[in-house]
Amino acid sequence: MSIFEQTYAPRWRKAHKIITILQDTYPAPLDTARLLDVGCGNGAITNALAPYVAEIVGTDIDWRLVTEAKARAAENATFVQSDGARLPFADATFDVVVCAQVYEHMRNRPALVHEIERVLRPGGYCFFSGPNRLAVLEEHYWLPFLSWFPQPLADAYVRLTGRGQAYDVWPMTYWHLRKLWARFAMIDYTPQLLHAPERFGVEDELGRFRFLAYIPFSFWQKVAPFLPNFNWVLVKQS
Repeated sequence: MSIFEQTYAPRWRKAHKIITILQDTYPAPLDTARLLDVGCGNGAITNALAPYVAEIVGTDIDWRLVTEAKARAAENATFVQSDGARLPFADATFDVVVCAQVYEHMRNRPALVHEIERVLRPGGYCFFSGPNRLAVLEEHYWLPFLSWFPQPLADAYVRLTGRGQAYDVWPMTYWHLRKLWARFAMIDYTPQLLHAPERFGVEDELGRFRFLAYIPFSFWQKVAPFLPNFNWVLVKQS
């Protein structure tokens, strides 16, 4: 495997997860859909999703990442620099929005949700994923219980462990996220990912914990609010 493939393989696996979930839930052929990828980074996931939709737009606040994405853009992909809290698109422009691992990096989460709702057509779908504040091991700094602490203590923890100067990630609990997305209907796919990891391409993320797939699906449904990461399909109400 080349260095390029090694670098982007994890993102291609995430794209496989996203497209499999959308194929399960989206009520029309995906190849007719116009999709927006909010927080697209260098465009790896955007370009991996591109063959499955009619048109795709990736947006990120970092112009350097957008420039990198444009250099490898798929034929039906466009990349635009913008803040997720101020999307430069007209109302009801998109059929599907992807917002994967973005919300925890934004201070103004209500504005992000408002903008996603605004640019989605009535009945449009949003794939949303992001970390749980109650996760024992914080996934950005890999420090136990980091996200449990108040901001001043979290900042001190990051500094003391030599991981940075401040904790610049702001995850939320299941219940606060449900309140944030209250205007959307929600389908929680997280239990299904754990129950059938091979189907969704997440078996590598489980690593030596692949035995978790043998735990009954009903168990994962009951403990969903406490799982470390959420994967939801959100449907804009008409």
